[in-house]
Amino acid sequence: MKSMIAIAIVAAAGTTAAQELTVNGGFETGDLTGWTPGLPAGATANVTSDSNTGAFAGTVFNNTPASAALLRQEFIGQGVVQPGDEITITFSAKGDFVEGGVFIAEFFSEQAGGGTSASEILGGGPIFVSSEADYQTFSFTTFAGPDVTNGVTLQLVAATGAATGSTAVLFVDDVSVFRVPSPASAALLGLGGLAAARRRR
Repeated sequence: MKSMIAIAIVAAAGTTAAQELTVNGGFETGDLTGWTPGLPAGATANVTSDSNTGAFAGTVFNNTPASAALLRQEFIGQGVVQPGDEITITFSAKGDFVEGGVFIAEFFSEQAGGGTSASEILGGGPIFVSSEADYQTFSFTTFAGPDVTNGVTLQLVAATGAATGSTAVLFVDDVSVFRVPSPASAALLGLGGLAAARRRR
């Protein structure tokens, strides 16, 4: 019985510890491991040595009119992220966006059976970055939605406008999706520990 209680507490602790969710957020594998590109015809996604820190960064090039080229950290934190958890998202970015090209970062809570229980455009709209010469660091705090059975997704979008010559070139590095347990899940861990202590007496 004691061993079953201990297993239950360890399982609960696994979901109540703060933790990093991204895979290869700094692109230091030298490829797009952990990332899922979504590219219109003619767009590309690669790694580059033009990094903010370390040896590599990710880059997306899109000159297809009125389209979105994506890099995603998709369905991360399954079985770890809980409803209402605080999520801190940080990354460094730079780029070149002309004739209506923009950079947008989106965050989704992925629910059971497909679809999302919550979605958010980080910052409320396009993120303005400098020219390709300098990285800027951005940080956003949000919360997981009511159903995160399939984890969460961070989507970085290099979108173009309809105008001829619209181009979006994005460089991104040091991407972090960091989960902080909600007070409710932390309280559940505390209650589990208290119950186990009572049973041991």
